[in-house]
Amino acid sequence: MTAGTIAGLALVEEESEEAVVLRRLLDRRRTVLAALYVAELRDLAALWDAKAGEEDGDVNAAAVGMVLRARIGRATTRQRDAFVGVTDLPRCLAEVEAGALPAEWFDHVLRSVRDLTAEQRHLVDEQVAGWQLDSLSPDRFWTLLRTLVLWFGRTAADGSPESKRDVRIDVNADATACLSVTGPIPEILGLGRRLDKAARAVQDAQRHALERIAAGAQDVEIPWDVDGDAAAAGRHMTLGAIRYLLLTRSTIATGGVPVPRMPLRLHLLVPVLSLLGVSDAPGTLDGTIPIPAEMARALCGDAPVWHRVLTDPISGEFLPVAAQQYRPSRAMLEHVKLVDTVCAVPGCTRTLVDAGEVDHIEEFDHLHPCRGGPTTPANLHGLCRRHHAAKTQGRLDPERTDGGRATRWSVDGTAWSEVTTNRDLVTATLAAEYQRLWDLYLDEKRYAPVWERMERECCFATPEEEAMWQRWYAFHEEHYTAWDGPPGVDPPPPEFPEFQEPPF
Repeated sequence: MTAGTIAGLALVEEESEEAVVLRRLLDRRRTVLAALYVAELRDLAALWDAKAGEEDGDVNAAAVGMVLRARIGRATTRQRDAFVGVTDLPRCLAEVEAGALPAEWFDHVLRSVRDLTAEQRHLVDEQVAGWQLDSLSPDRFWTLLRTLVLWFGRTAADGSPESKRDVRIDVNADATACLSVTGPIPEILGLGRRLDKAARAVQDAQRHALERIAAGAQDVEIPWDVDGDAAAAGRHMTLGAIRYLLLTRSTIATGGVPVPRMPLRLHLLVPVLSLLGVSDAPGTLDGTIPIPAEMARALCGDAPVWHRVLTDPISGEFLPVAAQQYRPSRAMLEHVKLVDTVCAVPGCTRTLVDAGEVDHIEEFDHLHPCRGGPTTPANLHGLCRRHHAAKTQGRLDPERTDGGRATRWSVDGTAWSEVTTNRDLVTATLAAEYQRLWDLYLDEKRYAPVWERMERECCFATPEEEAMWQRWYAFHEEHYTAWDGPPGVDPPPPEFPEFQEPPF
């Protein structure tokens, strides 16, 4: 595709406005955007230190993430890909700079060769750069690239199925979540078959128990009918439902490794109006997962213990203020971890519910507590252990700005980013509703004596008078609605109905 052939390929006239716009788009993508893309990759590659320790590399990625406005994991991946593109795929990068290889295609190449060795990447680079890129469609390019990576990467050092074992949780927008298990095909198939075999055994046991109940047997327990669905329906549960129960309710064996016997704790933040059923504002699970108000009420109803965190009803600010002491109170820790549910370092996604640490932003002065940073929620934030260690070492330095409404972050002495302090979104959103209900209550209280006096003095119509007015309104509405006279001519006044005189 060239500027001379684009009109014919797009089936538009050579001198049409569409052809001019298409040529402009093509030229911009092959020159300006391609040059900016390549320049950014080279700058990111220069900041990548493959030999850096895990903690140092993470702090460097934090600075890059602040510039890219990206999470730290994404910034790290982007740096690594840029380094690979510059060092292992120089020919393809040159094709991008020349405008022959689209930047999106090169990103796809980078993702495809992540598990290959440097030598294998060089082979892919040589092959792809030699293709007639202008003549390839996107689908054909993806197909050829997958074939090439499979061919050259069949012995990749980091691409073995065993190295890809992983379990991850993805939260969906419809109040559901997905547990994904990745591993070698034989292992996953074996797990699936064992789970299926166990589910079928439970289903058979349920069927047998229901048959005994139908025959009149007493005190028969239906296996794994934890919610009573099978007993209520008189039918065994589906295999899918049983598989889910076996996965989520079975005891996890650890081969003798002791597991602390503490109950699983879910951090669920619910507005009191939603809890009472007055509002449908969503709750928040573990600080990052919105859930419907109905689900939040159900979870609260089943919870044996509630923890109250007292906040201002309008601003959501923490109300009890501790004395000048280094260690925050338990209520203060609860509040901070509910507001800062993930590490406060911009771009970090590590959650703080179970493994986070609460830290002073302005350092606490142990010798003179009144001179140092106070132990208040305004001067506290949550950090993951890695970034807490980096702050202790002096590599990360936060500073409250804008009267406590923002935090400026510096990395190795250079200010990189300023972010707004987390606020309780639900409370702020419902503040207007709180105020409206309160004003309504005050108005009713203020005017109650007036309404009572008007009722005593017969200022309001009696039920009989109200019914008469309603009949009179209905009579007029029917008269004027049924008018079918000439357009633009108003209908004459109606004659008084026979049932009564008009009420005036």
